[in-house]
Amino acid sequence: MRYLLLFIMTISIIACSDSTTGTDDSDVTPGEGIITVSGDIQEEHQGISQYVGLRNNDGEFLNLALHVNQLGLATEQESDFDFAIRLVGGEGPFSLETGDYQIGESNNIGMLATYSNRVVSDNTITYGSTPSSSGAITIVSMTSTSIEVVFDVTLHLIEEEGSINVTGAFNAECLTADAGFGC
Repeated sequence: MRYLLLFIMTISIIACSDSTTGTDDSDVTPGEGIITVSGDIQEEHQGISQYVGLRNNDGEFLNLALHVNQLGLATEQESDFDFAIRLVGGEGPFSLETGDYQIGESNNIGMLATYSNRVVSDNTITYGSTPSSSGAITIVSMTSTSIEVVFDVTLHLIEEEGSINVTGAFNAECLTADAGFGC
């Protein structure tokens, strides 16, 4: 009986989680991000999630930078960690829609990702997109002031050997929306 109960509980937990990242995206409230790092670094972070989007007159993005870090963007203090995803148009301005985007270029949109950690050594360690990086982000939902994303990416040290896998979810809020600039 005890094993049957354990089996049922395990199946329930698996059925309720997001199979892409292991994070149930409903756990992420607006302005929050949850990150799990494995590989060379073993970390779990919860932080402030914000984004800045530069658009043209037609409302298409020229550049979009999504961040999760300890203190938020535009603070004078340096965060202990930062995870950033940057999207740029391969052939100019782009429209962003819900769906999957691969590291490198997909749907005519280039995607780069970086993870920095300054608490695991005396120097800040940064992993980024390289030709051997892989993974994807999934844009779950978007409004004019928020973007909800789940992700699973593998990043590498730029000049040395080493890699990490970064998984999680965030619900980024537009940094400039309150200033009237929109995103």
